[in-house]
Amino acid sequence: MVQEVLLLLKALLITVLVLVLAYWFTRHMAGRMAGGSRVRGRCITVLEQVSVGKESKLLLARLGDRLYFLAMTPGGITILREVTEEEAASWTGPESSPAETPDSFAQAIRRVLEKRRK
Repeated sequence: MVQEVLLLLKALLITVLVLVLAYWFTRHMAGRMAGGSRVRGRCITVLEQVSVGKESKLLLARLGDRLYFLAMTPGGITILREVTEEEAASWTGPESSPAETPDSFAQAIRRVLEKRRK
């Protein structure tokens, strides 16, 4: 009887551990994988990225106080054009400030589900 209880507790502990790790992983990856998420370095911030093919993306990136519209392909990265702050204001909105905190897990899931419904 005691061994059965210990086995049950062990299985329960492993299940909880797997759920915690899955939560942490999805929260960590939601910031990187969800459309519109930001990838930050010290000087460069990717404000938006959209996949347009198997290995191709369009990116809106901030380098210091300048914004660039980029195309990323297996052959390299091409600057399509520099974007003015006025043009980007309608795209990025007030949430484009560098001090913004990442989305919560629930917000990231809601955003992904809303995009899939459209």
